Amino acid sequence: KPITFNAELTGLTGSGDHAPFWLTANRQGKLLPERNAAAIGLSVFADPDTTKKVDYHFAVEAFARQSGSRDIWLHRLYAGITLHNLVDLRAGMWEEVIGIREPSLSSGSIIWSGNARPMPKIQVGTPGYVEVPYTRGYAEVKGLLAHRWFIDDRYVEDVLLHHKNIYCRLGGRLPVNIHYGFNHYAQWGGNSPDFDKPFPSDLDAYYRIFFNRAGDTDIEGTPQTWENNKFGNTLGSRNYGIDLALDNLDAGIYKQDVFEDGSGLRRRNFPDGLWGGYLRFTDKPRLLQAVVYEFLHTKDQSGPTHNDPDGNIIGGNDNYFNHGIYQSGWTHYGHTIGTPLITSPVYNGMERFSSLPAHRLHNNRIMAHHVGLEGFIGQETRYRTLATYSRNYGRHREPFDAVAEQISLMLELSHRLPEHGLSLGIALAADRGKLYGNNFGIMINVQKKIYLFAMAKPRACK
Repeated sequence: KPITFNAELTGLTGSGDHAPFWLTANRQGKLLPERNAAAIGLSVFADPDTTKKVDYHFAVEAFARQSGSRDIWLHRLYAGITLHNLVDLRAGMWEEVIGIREPSLSSGSIIWSGNARPMPKIQVGTPGYVEVPYTRGYAEVKGLLAHRWFIDDRYVEDVLLHHKNIYCRLGGRLPVNIHYGFNHYAQWGGNSPDFDKPFPSDLDAYYRIFFNRAGDTDIEGTPQTWENNKFGNTLGSRNYGIDLALDNLDAGIYKQDVFEDGSGLRRRNFPDGLWGGYLRFTDKPRLLQAVVYEFLHTKDQSGPTHNDPDGNIIGGNDNYFNHGIYQSGWTHYGHTIGTPLITSPVYNGMERFSSLPAHRLHNNRIMAHHVGLEGFIGQETRYRTLATYSRNYGRHREPFDAVAEQISLMLELSHRLPEHGLSLGIALAADRGKLYGNNFGIMINVQKKIYLFAMAKPRACK
């Protein structure tokens, strides 16, 4: 089994107020949107071997960043075991993207995009889809149950995170498969400066979180508002898709919705969500290997108001990724955990957001078109390009004075030198518009891999 050592150097510079959007977004929170930066990462990891009945996997990665300040942290640190290719147990911190087929070309999964740094967790789940007994492989399921800890500096400290999901897929060996997935997240526990006592975090509180129940103010530390609403901060997404698999081509369409409360669960926020499609050739490296198109819409939010003039709850103003009590919202280390097109608090130092609280999200009503392309120039040179046009409206309660239009572009080239274990990369990116301003940047990346305890170097996937 190969164990891989990887050393990575990254440098970024440019012009404008800060780094272009696509040089920092969806990079697991490693880079801040600062114009000049340098970083180094050192990692050792082993991936699971799905051909073995019992196998281990692990990763350790230290990352250092020099930009406006100097930061050093353990970015990944986890260990896991896979049993009979049916159960995967793991604990620690690891990178992940949830619910998207082409993460490198996507604008980002709507609920967990890989835009923020990993957080520690323990998890039990399946390593992938597993066959439902007696269905001859035409029905498959996958899922997980996880408990996480927020470890950044937040408005409410010591916050816990519950996560579970279930996906089912029908079709098996047929060329057309359909799938459905449900993701449920809930922030709970913690200590708020606005309350005298910590929020409940015992087994009864976990029961309420797990089954999405309301709070009970007879329980010490429970806010009054949770008696009429769900315990903690619940949010999630439903994923729908149709996939086509031919001899040399994979293609599909998908939809991811988002919900923050009952109105979202009842789909009163339609057409909000991420709508997309992908196409990928699988037989050989091509000049055009894969294409993704996505349309993101988060403007509706079940309407502009949560209460009518008489004070009755009507369920609007879902205010995605924000929360009245957990005021740091759906973020980790200042980066939005979901789609990065909902503007991360790390941008709150910009002039547009300078008068607003630094820990809040101030732009979550968005309409965006996004295209991602990937291909090969020869056998060892890969390109990736991302292009996004967005219209940004702020929030229902704090709309922008005028719609902020923004274009963000990136072209990335990477060249492999397999005989040396080297990968050389360069990325050019630009922003133009009223949200992030006009920026240009260049990023250089060098990676060196060494395969330890392996009889042969593993073949790279094309």
